[in-house]
Amino acid sequence: MREARPSRLQVQTARQILALVRRERLPPGYHLTEEALASRFGISRTPIRAALAMLARNGFLTARRHQGYFLARNYEQIDASLDLPASADEAIYMRIARDRVRDRLPQCTTETEMMRRYGASRSLVLTVLARMSEEGLVRRGRGRDWVFLPYLNSKEEQQSSYEFRLTLEPSGLLLSSVKLDTAALERARRRHLDLIGARAMSCSSGELFEVDAGFHDMLARMSGNNFFISAIEQQNRLRRLIEYTGYRDGSRRREWCREHLAVIDALLAGQRQRAAELLEQHLKNAQRQLMKAD
Repeated sequence: MREARPSRLQVQTARQILALVRRERLPPGYHLTEEALASRFGISRTPIRAALAMLARNGFLTARRHQGYFLARNYEQIDASLDLPASADEAIYMRIARDRVRDRLPQCTTETEMMRRYGASRSLVLTVLARMSEEGLVRRGRGRDWVFLPYLNSKEEQQSSYEFRLTLEPSGLLLSSVKLDTAALERARRRHLDLIGARAMSCSSGELFEVDAGFHDMLARMSGNNFFISAIEQQNRLRRLIEYTGYRDGSRRREWCREHLAVIDALLAGQRQRAAELLEQHLKNAQRQLMKAD
């Protein structure tokens, strides 16, 4: 019998546990208890119990009868262990996204067709479609129809997008209307430092995209120019479907985090020209990486 996929909460909790192990450098054999973890994360013991069982099935923990769960790996080995199962809605989301990018899904489809195609319940399909609607990827049509919105579905369009962003984004930091938001920059800096460290283990691809897109949106907003802001918002929406799955490579994830941090640090130091140059280089690096992708 095929094992049911875990819920999003269970997967998020499992990733939180791995992040904790990594952050606190816990040794192999360390006893992880439901009570301590529930208190630490401020959630009930039910998702903790399910997350611990999942981690044991995936080789991160060892289950001992009547004793509980014990860490099976050194914390240093956990960074490359990104093989946790996706939650049910995350798995369907990724399948829909991949199928759409590969032209396996028509621009207009129905809930019933998607239920049949992905072997999912109506409630699960609607959960995923509601999320995609919030992210600007689909919209409701008539009745139970859903229409996929435009995205960057060719190398030529992706190349054009980066050329546009290279022209726009760095220059936005040099406008006379720029007003730096130190508090926002500091928050972004802390978040990026977390991603370079253990916190990355508790983030899904979607969350990582939001950090990336949020960085570029933050810079656009500090430009003080509504036309710049609207243009970057549109670019973030258009690139979401293509780039959503591009954050699984841990080395590249840390690389773009460090590039973002360099821009943030230059802005905090009042060096706008330097920040613009660093942002231009970051976009060129991202462009090369995307153009190399299959």
